[in-house]
Amino acid sequence: MGENMYQVQRTGRFKGSMTSNIALAVEASKLYEEITGAPLAAWIASAGMPTGTLGWSSLFETLDELATRNGQILASAKWGKLEDKGAINATDWGVDQIAQVIVWPETTGPTAPVGSQVLQSLVRANQGADPMEMLQWATRMAEVAGRVSGASSGLSQFGFGPDWGAYSFTSLFTDSAALDAGMAKNMASAEYLGVFMEGRKYVDMSSMRRVMFTKLA
Repeated sequence: MGENMYQVQRTGRFKGSMTSNIALAVEASKLYEEITGAPLAAWIASAGMPTGTLGWSSLFETLDELATRNGQILASAKWGKLEDKGAINATDWGVDQIAQVIVWPETTGPTAPVGSQVLQSLVRANQGADPMEMLQWATRMAEVAGRVSGASSGLSQFGFGPDWGAYSFTSLFTDSAALDAGMAKNMASAEYLGVFMEGRKYVDMSSMRRVMFTKLA
């Protein structure tokens, strides 16, 4: 891996049969890897987003690498047919996001087992926060959250769209039982709660958002 690593993510909301839409999300994941050679994780939102929201994520080292993959996708007749099929039930698309990875998780989305649960928490710095102190706190928060809960913990910063500059904390658990256990450990940990509360000095509390996804493929 290079010095930099990025994650691209896309979400969309779909109507109709959830079973059929899940099958479409899994098909897209498999076809993307077939065309580009790169894994694409498929997810379904289970909390914090509108019903019927699906998501996809992939990792890359350079924007040129991402542009090359996009060119391969656009040139694929198979992908074009899949897009047409997906457009029938698609009702809304989220803002495509590219985030720079700051803390590399032990297990990434594309390599996580199917059924994994991931919590993604988004925060912005408040107007008076020192950027470097905010970064230091966020890095420590990600480390403590992973160590205490047992999750594969990551930290990245969004680079585009209305969430530009926001920090994304991710906690990936292998299944829902591990998620339950991990959250309980966090709430029982004085260290975790202490670092979390310290964040009030840096975080715009009104910006805090959390979503939960389950891995499909």
